[in-house]
Order: sequence, then C-alpha cells, then structure tokens
Amino acid sequence: MRINSLDQSSPQRFILVLGILWTISILLIAAWTISAEMNSTLTLATIEARAYFNKDQAIRLWATQHGRIYVPETADYPPDPNLSHIPERDIVTPSGIALTLINPARIIRELDTGYGHLYGVTGRVTSLTPLAAENTPDAWETGALKRLYNGEQEVLEFTRIDGEEYLRLMQPLIANEGCLLCHKNQGFEIGKPGGGIGIKLPMKDLRAHEAKATTSKSIILLALWLIGIISLIIGARVLRTHAKVRQQMLDELTQSEKRKSAIVETALDCIITIDKHDCILEFNPAAERTFGYSRQEVLGKRMGEILVPPSLREMHYKGLRRQLQSGKSTILGTRIETTALHADGSEFPVELAITRIDEGEHILFTAYLRNIAESRKMAEQLLFQANHDFLTNLLNRHSFEQSLQELLDNSSNTSKHCLMYLDLDRFKLINDSCGHAAGDELLRQLASLLQNNIRDQDILGRLGGDEFGLILANCPLDCAMKIGNSLLTAARDYRFYWENKIFSIGLSIGLVVIANRNQPITELLRLADAACYRAKEEGRNRISITNQTDDEALHKQRGEIDWINSIESAFDQGRFLLYQQPIIKVDAVPGAPPLAMEILLRMEDPDDNLITPDNFLPPAERYNLISVIDRWVVRGTFHWLATHPDPASLPSLITINLSGASVADPLFLDFILEQLHTPNLPINKICLEITETVAITNLSRARRFISELREAGCLFALDDFGSGMSSYGYLKDLPVDFLKIDGKFVHEMDKDPISLAMVRSINEIGQLMGKKTIAEFVANQKIMDQLKMIGVDYAQGFYIGRPAPLNDLLPGKTQAPPKAG
Repeated sequence: MRINSLDQSSPQRFILVLGILWTISILLIAAWTISAEMNSTLTLATIEARAYFNKDQAIRLWATQHGRIYVPETADYPPDPNLSHIPERDIVTPSGIALTLINPARIIRELDTGYGHLYGVTGRVTSLTPLAAENTPDAWETGALKRLYNGEQEVLEFTRIDGEEYLRLMQPLIANEGCLLCHKNQGFEIGKPGGGIGIKLPMKDLRAHEAKATTSKSIILLALWLIGIISLIIGARVLRTHAKVRQQMLDELTQSEKRKSAIVETALDCIITIDKHDCILEFNPAAERTFGYSRQEVLGKRMGEILVPPSLREMHYKGLRRQLQSGKSTILGTRIETTALHADGSEFPVELAITRIDEGEHILFTAYLRNIAESRKMAEQLLFQANHDFLTNLLNRHSFEQSLQELLDNSSNTSKHCLMYLDLDRFKLINDSCGHAAGDELLRQLASLLQNNIRDQDILGRLGGDEFGLILANCPLDCAMKIGNSLLTAARDYRFYWENKIFSIGLSIGLVVIANRNQPITELLRLADAACYRAKEEGRNRISITNQTDDEALHKQRGEIDWINSIESAFDQGRFLLYQQPIIKVDAVPGAPPLAMEILLRMEDPDDNLITPDNFLPPAERYNLISVIDRWVVRGTFHWLATHPDPASLPSLITINLSGASVADPLFLDFILEQLHTPNLPINKICLEITETVAITNLSRARRFISELREAGCLFALDDFGSGMSSYGYLKDLPVDFLKIDGKFVHEMDKDPISLAMVRSINEIGQLMGKKTIAEFVANQKIMDQLKMIGVDYAQGFYIGRPAPLNDLLPGKTQAPPKAG
C-alpha cells in the first residue's frame, strides 16, 4: 500500500482563501453600509429640505391668497419702491396709523434672515428678473432657475459655501393671479414659472450623524472581521495541528507498513482478499511465496478451488454462504488453525484470521494467514538463542545452571554425577596480541573441540569469557577422569592458527563429584571454580578434584566469606583508613616538598592491627564489593581535600586507584561526576589511576570513562604499564596523562639489564607520546640515579617515603620529608 504524505500547505491555502473572502465580504458590507448611510443622509436631507420648502411655499401661498399684507410703516419697513406701481401701496388707518404693502418674497426673506438661525435652514424666493435686488440669484440659483425654466420640476444638489457642505433645493414658483399684483410689470404669466423658491440646508449635523453611524458600524464590522480572522487563525492552527497529527499518523503508518513489509518479505504472513463470490482480489508477495502462485495466476479465481484443500472446500463454501445470508460465522474475528493447499498439491498448516469489510454494496473478506511451520521454526530458533551462547552455540550460563538443577531434582540419592569447570590457559595472551576477533574464533574452535570429545548425554556450556562448564550425568569419578584427560589431550594437541601465527593452548579443569543432590548449584559451581583455580596454581593443564566434603576447598571458601564479613564490619565500624605515599620529581632537590601523592587504603582489625589491601581486595573483587570500596575511597578523599584548612599546602597531584569493576560500571562514572561537584574540591589536582590490564580488557569503555572524566577536569594515570603484551599498541588509544611503569621492572633494574632496558623503553615511548612517566617501587639510591640518567620524570617507593596516614598531612602534624635524588 502506498501512503502519500499530506500536503500541509493545502489547509493553509484554504484558510488564506477563506481569510481573503471574509475580508472582501467585510469590505463589501462596509462599502454597502457607508453607501447606505450616505443614501440615508441624502434621503433625510432631501426630506428635511422639502419640508422646509413646503413650509416656505405654504407661507407664500398664504400671503398670496390674502391678496395684500400691510405692516406699519417704520424705518425698518419703509414703502417698497418696487411696489410703487400698485395702487394703495400705502394706506392710513382711521386711527392714523400708516401702513405699507409688503410682498410674499419679502416675508420669506425676512423669516430666513431674522429667524433662520433657530432651525439652521434658510430659504428665499428668487428669479432671473427679481423685483428686489435682495432676491438676485447667486451662481447656483441662476443655473437652477434656468433648468426650472426649461421644464425641470426640482433641482437638488450638494454644494459648498465657504468650505461648508450644503444641500440646495429649488422648485419652480408657478405664477397665479395673486402674483400679478406685484409682478405684473415683470411679464409673469399665470401657470408658468416666474422664479423659484430655494432651500439651503447645512449638512454639517447630518454628516456628523452619518460619520458617527458609519464609525459605529465600521467598528462592529471591524470587530466581526477580527473575530472572523481570529477564528480563522485558530482554525488554521487547529487544522495545522490536525494535519500534523495526521501526518504523524501517516508517518507512523508508513513505518508500520515498512515493518509490515519486512515481516511479509520474511514469509511469515499472507494477506488474501476475496469478494462475496470467493474471487481473489488481492494476493500479497508473502502469499506468493507461501502458496507458490504468482499474483497474476490467482487474481479473479475462486480461492476455494486453488488454496483450500479438497477436504475442506465444502465447509469453506458453507461458511461463506452462511456469513452472507445471516451475518453469522464461527471463525470471523477469531484465529483458528487450519490447512492450506500449496500450488504443488501439498498441504501445510496455517493460522488463519478473517475480517469482513463492507464498502457500500461490495462485501470483502480479508484473510490473514501464517505458516505455522515457519512460525514454530522461528520460535525454536529464538528459544535456542535465549538458551545458548551466541558465539559458541553452547548453553549459556543461565541454561547450564537450569540443566544442572534439573539433573539434581530428578536424581536419586544413589545417582553419581560429576561437574567440571574448565578454564582456557593462555587465552588472554592470544586475545591481547591478536585482538578480539582472534579470541572469538579461538573460543568457537575450542567449543567444537570440547563437544567432539565428550559423550552425547553430557552437557557443555559457556559460563563466561574463556570459562566452560561440563555436566557429566550418571558418570562416576573414574569415567569423569577419562573424559577430563581426553579433553586435556585434545587441547594440548590442538594448534590455533591466526594470521601466520601458531598458538598452543591448554586447559585447567576443576572436577567436583556430586554426592548430595540437595547441594545448591551455586555452591557446586563455586567448588568447581575453586578446584579449577587450584589446577592453575599447581601448574595448569591438569585436573584438580574436589567434592562436597573437600575440607581445603571449603576452608578457602569460608576464608573468603570471613574476609567479606570483615570488610562489611569495617564499613559499619569505620575501620577503613586513608593513607598516602609521596611522589617526587626524580631531579628534585633534597628536602623539597613532594609534587604528588598516591592515596592508599588500609583496614584495621578489631585489635587495631593494620591490614594491607593485598589481603582483603581479592575476595572483595570476587564477591563484587570492590566498587563499594572504591566509592568509599573516592568520597573520603574528595571530602578530605575539599575541607583541608590549608589548600595551598597540598601537593599538586593526588592520585586515586580505581578497580576494573568500577571502570566497567556506568553507575560508577555517574557517581564520580556527581562527587566532582563537591564544594571547594580542587579538581585540577585529582588524578585517577587504572591499571593497564583494566584498560585493555574493554578498551572502548575505558576510553569513554577516561574521556568523560578528563572533560570534567581530572587527570589520568595508567598504572602497572608494561605488564601487558600489547601495551604500546593500546597506549595511543588511551588519553592518559601519566604512565606508571610496572614496579617489577623498576625494582629489579639495578640488578637486571633487561628490566633496565624495559624501563628505558617504556619511558621513551611515554615521553614520545607526550606523557609523563612515574617509576614505582623505587628501593634505593642506585635506582634513583638510573632513573635520572634515563630521564624518568617522577619516582615513588619506600626509598622515597613509606605510606603514612593521610591525616598526618594536616597542619600541626609532623612528617619526615621525602628523600630526593
């Protein structure tokens, strides 16, 4: 199935288009709203103007219908000379009041000039041939009058006067008989326009109302637009999130499909899809390989005819019909085991699961099949891998111990069994000098050699490294010795060839006679291991026999357990002590303070007697307590340095020994990194020592251990350098700062020319690689002189200074100064 990635830009484009459409819609609504407000303003202004026009028209008609209107003659109302042609323009009342005639145009004009400020709208009567000069039209009125004379019924326009906007309206003044009284001489004709009545409406207030309404609606529209845009943004984020989730799901599905394809390619599962007529629609590659048909051969054919054995076809068709008619099925949605038919006519067992898919009118059934034979074979392989060593295909330690326990559980008290513990001699030499690939190949060949020299019923396992275990069921001691000697002879005669080199090997065998079936298997293995160790001590390439009542072996074990109890007791009672031994420059002047010191460990017994590490460290290593001791030393030293009252008096370098178990323990690295955060700790003075053997046992782990702590500020020294066979080859891969030359060479260099040559060689190589050298076990002045001649940088040993309690270096304590060369 092909899975395409989602186009994540599509939702964004969709949202963008919606945003543009929404913005355009809001803009159109805003434009319509503004236009509507403007039209509303025009309508209101027109209505208001026409109302005022009708008011003036009503006043004019009222005045005209009354014929004549007289007012008292005053300075403000002198007789109008424009009406002199009218008889009785001026009259006197019986009471003697002089009255003069005024025409309607003047009434409207005076209402406008005298009272127009009360309502803000002005109006007047004007004409192209005005009777009074005051009624002379302005430019706009002149144009409007001409249009009215030409037949228009109304002129309505927006104009500006002194920067202010006005709506001006004018309608024709149709002459009637009342008009002829004043305008007869002007040629007015009844029923025709004699002038016009004009209205001047200021738009300021209406425009302000329009602006306020437009602003309010614009704010609402802006808010709606913002809400819409925010909603779209939120929608876009939701869509992006959904798109991202869908993409992740598709990516996961893609990965799932890849994994599924890998499984399919290994022929574990088959996928076959049929329709309701039993015709094959899909036939995946795994099905092709499993059934022996190509996809083209089976598409469109009935599955029951080519993939179902004849004995099961009727049952297959009945089940299909029942499912289609009633929806009932005994196998749908479950896993069953049945038989399938291969293209070659053979039948094979399969595990089958069927699902139904309804796609409208189409009904599909998908069958998932697994060849059970292949699955069982795979399970057997996985079980084999879980129980066997991947390198030699022998039983691993866990399975070997299970086999030993099963033998004891099923044995009677009269059964005679033996257990062998085999250790390969000279394996480390081959592994170090030729590399791990050679060591691995040697172990494979040795496993085959051992397997060929034991009985069929014997059980051989690899216990770890170059150690093997052999269970000899129903095998008395004499028979076990024959088998053991046969193994020794085979190993002695064997030669290992690697890159034009030939190596001989040997075996050390520890043999335990199992007399008590209730003995714990851990105890049996420990006894066999102890016997094997004794075989090595006695000269290697031999068999050492012990049994469950062997006093010597038990005594040794009890002794080791006693040491473990003593170590734990020393922890509880605070009987571990930190000591130090000075390290000086070889060319230092007499009496000079030591450049460095090595931290040493001592243990006090309950009687206050000092116990050196060579007594309690071996059992501590054997019983996995060495890392606990290393932690105590590191923590105690760091605390002593951090709380020292006079840091300036401390040596420039303080070295601390670490065991191989600690270097190999990732948690110990984390522990040191944590301890380096101790306040006031002079990290630049700390130098950690690991032995050459520890370093080359696991070079990559040692390199990482050293590199991480050097980045944290620590220095490193490679202890006992020169003890291995491949020191120079490994040195270039280890980022250490100091080489401590193996003391066995230094101690003998004043008497042994070979030791002297070794020290010289190690020093030259170290200095060539930019590393300082430290000579251990310096015992006399002659050795000091030789070290100075060779050019060794630093010296350490009893001649320089004996180990002393670390607290003797505190202020107020006295200590003999170290000797100098």
